[in-house]
Amino acid sequence: MDIDRFIAVHEAEWARLADLARRAGSGGKGLEHGEVDELVRRYQRVSLHLSQARTVHQDPGLVRRLSEVVGAAHAAVHGVRVSRFSTVKRFLWSTFPAAVWTCRRQLLASALVFFGTAVVVGLIFWQAPNRIDLVMPRSTQKAYVEKDFVTYYSENPSAVFFSEVTTNNIQVAILAFGLGAVLVVPGVIVLFENGAYLGLVAGLFATRGRFWNTFVVYIAPHGLLELTAITFAGAAGMRVGWAVFAPGDRTRAEALGDEGRRSVTVVLGTALGFLGAGLIEGFVTGSPALPAGVKVAVGVLAVAAFLLWTLGRGRAAAAEGWTGSLEELRPSYIPVDPLAPPAPLPGPVGWVPDPLAPRAALAAAGSVTAAASAAAAAPAAGPEA
Repeated sequence: MDIDRFIAVHEAEWARLADLARRAGSGGKGLEHGEVDELVRRYQRVSLHLSQARTVHQDPGLVRRLSEVVGAAHAAVHGVRVSRFSTVKRFLWSTFPAAVWTCRRQLLASALVFFGTAVVVGLIFWQAPNRIDLVMPRSTQKAYVEKDFVTYYSENPSAVFFSEVTTNNIQVAILAFGLGAVLVVPGVIVLFENGAYLGLVAGLFATRGRFWNTFVVYIAPHGLLELTAITFAGAAGMRVGWAVFAPGDRTRAEALGDEGRRSVTVVLGTALGFLGAGLIEGFVTGSPALPAGVKVAVGVLAVAAFLLWTLGRGRAAAAEGWTGSLEELRPSYIPVDPLAPPAPLPGPVGWVPDPLAPRAALAAAGSVTAAASAAAAAPAAGPEA
């Protein structure tokens, strides 16, 4: 069955389920006698339609629509109530990591542009120190290496410095994201320029014999996390921009909408990375009380935790059915594994109710959840052996 016929055949049932789920939102009080059973049956059938839409038709718009309908019905059947805390938890544990995982190819490209440029430029200036004179006067080089670079991290109160650097880092990330979304190339240029500056500074300290004991000690604590977060923002922008060139089986408008919502998720989550980097830069990097080894260890642990959270958890979240779109934060949204059948209603172990079998009307129980519980207490109402 092609997608147009699939929609035409089932359109009325989807609309009916959406109406039942909406009316059941107050605990089933808005449902007429017998509609509770109808809600349960239609919920199970439309769950199968959603799995078919994901695996066979693979139309993002249809999948999104059915996800909303099935999610609302799921909430009505199981009595789901999503708190604000649960929404935040969902974002941090599922939506944001899944969004990062979907951007992994763009993330690799972003990291190669940024860090690759830094390494190449750093090696060029290290091997030919005289070239630094072309972009920075010798007097400035000396002052920067021997004083200015270090005092920058300690001349202001920690709280003030934290606020300033966090704001600045977020602005850089927004710039990398926004320009990357404009046909990719402008965002690549921003990453290249920032990578080149990092390489210039690294090369300067290397030529003065202070790469490890000064540059690394004062960059690694916050910089590993901060620079990683910048590449994340750049990758999000690249994904949006690339959707214009390669929308896949979607229209360009649909592709931009889908990738835009997913990329905004990445940018919002990346802001937490900048917050962490700002805290480290404000309170750890310039602290005279902490040994150099401790500072560097803090930076390594911070970026390792960030990558484990985003990429490690992201792979698992994507396998669970999360896509990273902001729409997943809606209370009614539930991820659907395209290879798994819809979850059965509560009942005796091993018993799965027949979605087409009639049930006794239980609207008087006051809620749809009560209907499921009553079904569990009377397994004889299930399919015959």
